[in-house]
Amino acid sequence: METPLLYKEKDMNEDISLPPQIFKIRGGLFGGYRNVSLFPVPFDNAVGSNDMGNAVTIISFPKGKIDYDRYFRNAADDMSGGGEFVAQTAKDILGYGQVRRFLLFDFKKKLHREYRIVFPITQYIKKIALADAERKRFIFEIESQKRNAKNSFDVDKSLQLIDLSDDKHKVIKEIPKAPGTIWITTKDRVFLWEFDEKKLHVYNMNLEPAHHPLEEVVKKYQDQLDFSRIAIHPYLPFAFLYGAMKEETFITWSKDRSDAPHLLIESGSYVSFSPDGKWVAYQKYYPRHNKTYLMPISEKYPHYLGSPILLADTYFDEGKFAWTTNPTGFVGSRLDKIYHWDLENRDFPEKGKMSFHDYIVKNDLEKLTREKKQGLGNKH
Repeated sequence: METPLLYKEKDMNEDISLPPQIFKIRGGLFGGYRNVSLFPVPFDNAVGSNDMGNAVTIISFPKGKIDYDRYFRNAADDMSGGGEFVAQTAKDILGYGQVRRFLLFDFKKKLHREYRIVFPITQYIKKIALADAERKRFIFEIESQKRNAKNSFDVDKSLQLIDLSDDKHKVIKEIPKAPGTIWITTKDRVFLWEFDEKKLHVYNMNLEPAHHPLEEVVKKYQDQLDFSRIAIHPYLPFAFLYGAMKEETFITWSKDRSDAPHLLIESGSYVSFSPDGKWVAYQKYYPRHNKTYLMPISEKYPHYLGSPILLADTYFDEGKFAWTTNPTGFVGSRLDKIYHWDLENRDFPEKGKMSFHDYIVKNDLEKLTREKKQGLGNKH
């Protein structure tokens, strides 16, 4: 039996909003750049882009303003143009892939390296994740066109653990990636989900078979689940399952809460947790255009998730949004503008007594209790 949506359409329409700072992107031919890629960086209060000249541009937000600092200018040919960005940050280093190569930058040592990860023109880098920052190991998804391929979709895919600690890359281990499979990583696990076969495979960061409690929960409720994307919280025991015919689904493996799946919202996508785990951003599809929302996260909620907050009456494509740290903030790029939400340094009635996050959670719990939602305010 399916549960009702935790947040229905009317709840979305009653959201509070959190207006952004909006900056017009400076520089570039004819006065400005457009739709620049964004990725996390090892700098406070900043994100990065490689679409603002042949350099790595650090975009920071000091005291409500915006600054652009360019590093490694012309360090390699054709550094701009997007790419496959590493979602995790590591101290002093940053890297991204472009077609067959990977560019690695060390800000402390002011050094860069360029690696040709694959050589044949029939092979491509499709996705990258950080496996071990200290040893400079990364996981690459490699797509290889089959011999005598009938069409461009006739390919083999694999995950390769690659060591980039030296001048030349070294493949440590490789595992096949079955057709119809997506994969994500957490700090110590790699998850592969075969969504047609409904099989979840778990590995450690050395690509060796491992275990995670999400396996049992997915197996237990597999007949109720339909998803092609997974977003796992950095440290709390829950995940979002989304991207297929069913609504976005919340599932937990907490020992003191029900592990039954809960339908969360309709038509959600691009789920992204803040690095500190206190917020989750996502997009919701509407007939005319998509919108971007934010939810507070706390163990005080029955399902860890608070009421949606409208961030923007617009949306940000994949690779066009990222989080800042110290302070935590959300940044999006669309057309000729950059949108920024500082989620710590804001004015609110009880500023100085608690954080902005705790203030939002406190007031939201009071509202949910009054409205008797999520089981709050009910007599037992």
